[in-house]
Amino acid sequence: MSKHNMLNRRIKISGNLIFETAFHIGSGKEGELAAKMGILREADGRPILPGSTLKGNFRAFAERLSEYLGFTACLMDSSLSEKNCVSDENFRKTVVDEKSQKTVEKEFQALKTEDEKITWLSNNTCDICRLFGSPLQSSRIFFSDGTLTRWGQRIQIRDGVCIDRDTETARPGAKYDFEVVPAEAVFEVTIELENPNDRELPLIAAVLAEWESGFRLGGFTSRGLGRVKLTDKKVESVDYTDFDQLKSYLLTKQMAEAGSLLEDSLESMLRVEGESKHA
Repeated sequence: MSKHNMLNRRIKISGNLIFETAFHIGSGKEGELAAKMGILREADGRPILPGSTLKGNFRAFAERLSEYLGFTACLMDSSLSEKNCVSDENFRKTVVDEKSQKTVEKEFQALKTEDEKITWLSNNTCDICRLFGSPLQSSRIFFSDGTLTRWGQRIQIRDGVCIDRDTETARPGAKYDFEVVPAEAVFEVTIELENPNDRELPLIAAVLAEWESGFRLGGFTSRGLGRVKLTDKKVESVDYTDFDQLKSYLLTKQMAEAGSLLEDSLESMLRVEGESKHA
């Protein structure tokens, strides 16, 4: 078995997302309360916080912070990327560049061994795509759906109007309404990383710092909705090469406390970067 297929470390991050304001994560359908824009709900009416929404927000922060921490990020736009990433140019723009897409697919499929494929991906994809996944490589970071632990047991309806940007006035007949989950809803969330390397840990720590400071999630954020903060963060890990840790994890699902592992890695990277800039 290739060493790249083996699990050697897993890190689990858990915590609570507390919404300081109401939020709207749309279902793409009409709401149950006759609103034109409904929210995602469970069958029993409870609001849903999808892991895909969390991952998208986390990845966006990682891309925006990448340059400051020395990471390459294609940003799904090759014109903004310092590194030509096949995840963007040859797959995200298939309508424009179908021939190039097929050329890259054939080149990748022609590789015979796992080591060859990993080396090729390392040379042809950006750091962000290698962690969060791309059409050629699966993600190594996973987000659970939020588990709702507290909410007001009700959904609110908000009114909205479309604004004419030329006249800066409401467009006649362009009123609409949408559902929101009231403030103070709380969701438990879990993030897991498979085989993160030491260089990736500071990036994860930096995004978590943004989440702990507070960020916005969902729709209508420019109108004050979706303000949320990560609290009660807990970091655990298991080293598969350590027999005692592996035994405890496989038999009892217990992971070792990782304490300030992420913060320490970020502090170390920033110290090195600072020293290099002042050298």
